[in-house]
Amino acid sequence: MAKRGMTVTRFDEIKRLIVAGRSDREIARSIRVRRTMVAQIRCGQSRDPRIPKVLVGPVWAQGIDWDDVISELGYHHPLKFIWEEKAASLTTYSNFWKIFYRKFPLLRKALSTPREFAAGDRAEVDWAGWTVEWVNPQTGEIRDACIFVGALCFSQFAFARAFENMKSRAFLEAHRRMYDFFQGVPQVTVPDNPKTAVTKCHLYDPDINPAYLELAKYCGTAIVPARPRHPKDKAIVEGLVKLLKRYFRWLHRRRTFTSIVEINQALLEAIERINSKPHTRFKVSRHDRWEKIERAALKPLPAAPFESVEWKQAILHPDCTVSVESNYYSAPNELRGKSLQVKISDLLVEIYYQAERVAAHARDKTRRGRRIIDPKHFPENSRAYYEATPNNLLSSARFLSSDLHGLVEELFKKDTLGHIRIVQGLTRVATKEINETTHEDTAKRIKKAVQTMRLYNRFRVSYFSDLLKSYRKQVLTNEDREINRIPGNEMLRYAGASEGCANLKEPFIDDLSTNGLGDISPKQAELPLLN
Repeated sequence: MAKRGMTVTRFDEIKRLIVAGRSDREIARSIRVRRTMVAQIRCGQSRDPRIPKVLVGPVWAQGIDWDDVISELGYHHPLKFIWEEKAASLTTYSNFWKIFYRKFPLLRKALSTPREFAAGDRAEVDWAGWTVEWVNPQTGEIRDACIFVGALCFSQFAFARAFENMKSRAFLEAHRRMYDFFQGVPQVTVPDNPKTAVTKCHLYDPDINPAYLELAKYCGTAIVPARPRHPKDKAIVEGLVKLLKRYFRWLHRRRTFTSIVEINQALLEAIERINSKPHTRFKVSRHDRWEKIERAALKPLPAAPFESVEWKQAILHPDCTVSVESNYYSAPNELRGKSLQVKISDLLVEIYYQAERVAAHARDKTRRGRRIIDPKHFPENSRAYYEATPNNLLSSARFLSSDLHGLVEELFKKDTLGHIRIVQGLTRVATKEINETTHEDTAKRIKKAVQTMRLYNRFRVSYFSDLLKSYRKQVLTNEDREINRIPGNEMLRYAGASEGCANLKEPFIDDLSTNGLGDISPKQAELPLLN
């Protein structure tokens, strides 16, 4: 029985016997191959085993540009999208990827084992590791939008939304919108380990961020963070992030976004396309699986929407205040130098020490360095200072100028403690100006300076001082001075005492002019005065 396999050694031996003049029958009998194979080698129709076999494939495969397919895969576009665009009308997807992996076996991916979850049991969330650029049409600035992704593990029903940043408020708002999108709350929510979710990692007992924990208690879900550097603990959302990235970049690869609203609309289109497409394992869409089975298993949403809060650590300053969003809020003076917890909501700023609330203030969103204080938080000497000093400054301003007094009253009505130092500087500059000149003249200049500061809404001590100096110089330069001219020559003038010019006799000038001396200089005209 002839051997069917052709090796390089047997091929070379057949070629040698052909050159030696042996017949096809003799070569086939000695090498134990078919005579047709010997005849093909003699005619040059048989392939040399040294040359790798080229897979031609079916007819439809010859009309596809496989180099272009490899190029698209280099941009991390999924193979199924490429098939839809280039070969959906030629063959099925299964035939397409079979031929593809025969041609390129090194690109074959490893197998994966799916996990099973109960309906309404678990949801996984994560910030996508990629951002979407958008251009501000007014300034031309290029910014990056962060993408939040969430998924229900049973139906793999997906949610995505873009935010300006990944701070705590955006993180909590993303969860609130995700639960609204799911129309229910799962039993367990599995995040990663950012500071907005976990303040301190631990394998068994991690410390959850207080604001995130309040959201979980309010909505009725348990926070079970994934282990650090273990992405398989939340493999559902990790795979969804990859899938959404491929869909989004493929659908909008030639689009430039101009706002986050546009990005969210595009994300919603991509999510709806993912949710409405039949799942390869379930054979039904994610939306159908969620609507028919999982939605009823989710916990109901709270009656009122969750008010997002933010927590931060702060140390009470010696002036009995903590800095929050560029403003200053007071706390009891007994806690100076101690670490406090500050809870920031939309309307309140609450200060806690060892889980006990010690102060609460209305939140000021201006970020202008204002001081929001309660006098009870200060010791007695500080309270006496804050009560007596404004009255003393008002009395001083009333004595200096009625206009300055009105300005001080205005500033104290806005923020007494915040403007004490400024008013002290204004009164000091005004007092110094009065001591150098007169009270009446300085009052006019103070009135004009106060009007200018109000016009430009600039209440600064240095600006007030510069205005008084400039107005003082203007008065000196605009002062009218009488110019006395020498009789007989109006082109000459003398700015000295008028009596000297009055005693100058006209005959003397006439004599000079009649003696042939011609015109005289100012110095010559002054000589008789010196004598």
